[in-house]
Amino acid sequence: MTPPKSQEGAFTGDTTVVQAPRGFKALRPSDYERTLGWASDTWRADEARFGFSLLTPFGQVPDPAKLSKAAARFHLAPAITGWIEYDNRKGKKPVELMFGVGAGDDTLRPLTDTSDALLGFAHGTHFGYATVPARGVTMRQGFDLIDPKFRDYRGLHVIAGETGLVFTVPAGQRKRFPLALGFYAAGTITSGITASYAYTRVFTDLEDVLTHALAERERYAKVAALRDRELAHSKLNADQQFLIAQATHSYYGSSQLLWHKGQPLWVVNEGEYRMMNTFDLTVDHVFFELAWHPWAVRNALDLFVRRYSYTDQCGISFTHDMGVNDFFTPVGRSSYECDGLEGCFSHMTMEQLLNWVLTATTYAAHTGDIAWLRGKKQILLACAESMHRRDHADPRKRDGIMKVDTSRAAGGSEITTYDSLDVSLGQARNNLYLAVKTLGAWVLLEKTFARLGLKAAAQDARDTADLLARTITTKFESDTGFFPAVFEKGNRSRILPAVEGFVYPLFLGYTDATDLNGRFAPLFAQLRQHISQALQPGICLDEKSGGWKMSSTSTNTWFSKIAIAQHVIRQLFPEAMTEAAEAGDKVHADWQRTPGCGEHAMCDQIRSDTGVVCGSRYYPRGVSAYLWLSE
Repeated sequence: MTPPKSQEGAFTGDTTVVQAPRGFKALRPSDYERTLGWASDTWRADEARFGFSLLTPFGQVPDPAKLSKAAARFHLAPAITGWIEYDNRKGKKPVELMFGVGAGDDTLRPLTDTSDALLGFAHGTHFGYATVPARGVTMRQGFDLIDPKFRDYRGLHVIAGETGLVFTVPAGQRKRFPLALGFYAAGTITSGITASYAYTRVFTDLEDVLTHALAERERYAKVAALRDRELAHSKLNADQQFLIAQATHSYYGSSQLLWHKGQPLWVVNEGEYRMMNTFDLTVDHVFFELAWHPWAVRNALDLFVRRYSYTDQCGISFTHDMGVNDFFTPVGRSSYECDGLEGCFSHMTMEQLLNWVLTATTYAAHTGDIAWLRGKKQILLACAESMHRRDHADPRKRDGIMKVDTSRAAGGSEITTYDSLDVSLGQARNNLYLAVKTLGAWVLLEKTFARLGLKAAAQDARDTADLLARTITTKFESDTGFFPAVFEKGNRSRILPAVEGFVYPLFLGYTDATDLNGRFAPLFAQLRQHISQALQPGICLDEKSGGWKMSSTSTNTWFSKIAIAQHVIRQLFPEAMTEAAEAGDKVHADWQRTPGCGEHAMCDQIRSDTGVVCGSRYYPRGVSAYLWLSE
């Protein structure tokens, strides 16, 4: 690697190629080892004498509406801390370390112009990096950061585009220097619903953020170290630990805590697509969010009811998302769903109805928030009726399976969250995945209605769950030992999400619904056979890579959903986890490490045969793998 091309020639006309000075050493990938922890990202090189780490601590965050200013500053600071170090105890000469952050063609300003407590640079008022003033630390700015030619009265050249901090480690010493990277965006940052970042209530500007981060760096480091130890000491293998760490970094990188009319407003963006609070993701984030910030689940559920619910010919449902790119869409409409379509971008009315039911009942049961649950009693009853009517308007003709497309589809047909797969998982009507997910929803509704004292509704939910389970058993192909993915048109695709709907009763410990010899015993016996056969090479294990496939007839596979399937299968059907199935962990981790994916954080959509990312970069939903820590 050589230093970046100098911009000096644009000013002076000098076209001389910049040469690296003697002693300059840039690291290549083969020169260093990188370790991704749950809350850290660390590089080591030069026989471990050189070290660099960025810390992204996370922990349990109380409801932001109830935080004191001091607590809010700690929990909500838009900053990353870190360090850079070198062990020069055996060295004979001083060693210089350099750290900098680019801003494209823009120049950065010296933070010493506005703060005596910071050494570093900032891009306007939006982001910057800094360390604390100390002996052996200097700022550098010029056309050629390695060997700057022009210097002003401070030793800088602020018109030039390259900036950096230079840390000197004397011979015979080992030194570690603190770093902070901060961000700040003031004022309204969304439209449709006008909201600002919540942190702007407790921080005045970028300098305030950076000063705080450096002052609290030891406290943040302790939180990050605790998270790293928790994951490292878990029973998970190294590949599983890496996948959880990669997913968690991507999740928090996609999240926003906003402030609207005196209240917090939680948003998780759908990775590279930037759709806001996509319900397909919210329902799978719930396991992670209930552990660290359960108020975020309630916050999203309330906004779905208040602004993003609607009524069609069957009753209530909810939109696919709340908007895109910091633009909240109008009431009752998403940025994704279009009318008159058969596949991608059609409506997901039944899917999102189930998502609200499953997320709401899981939240209430896990947190014990009975007051919130009572306030949503009528919504839950309306959801149950809407689920019934999407089976059939006539109660006597119902079997529990969704067969009615929403009127919003306008001649098209509803789809599921698996929108970019083939019909095996894309079509909502008569779909095995959606049928089992519906069964999970009725199980949770039965428990919820009983908790609310609604005996008739609870009995109806129980009866419907039993009816639906019996119906699904009739779809089993005794000659092949499989369920078809879609119960029509002779479909013969085989899918792993046949078991996904049981993740919610498993998570909540509803053993009566997950006892293999209990009320759903006939269905479980068939699912065991289905899954055991599906997890074979050439079916739902890719013959080329050994990775897991959502569908036997599609190479488009999604890690976040693999993680859920793995959890359910290990809990209910451990005998299906053959050596070949377990070997999938390394394959899935290697997918994330490849050049086409690794630079984009967690990538969810992967071609199972080639390992090439085909979409969903920087995706947050991989935190569904958090379930593994409960096994």
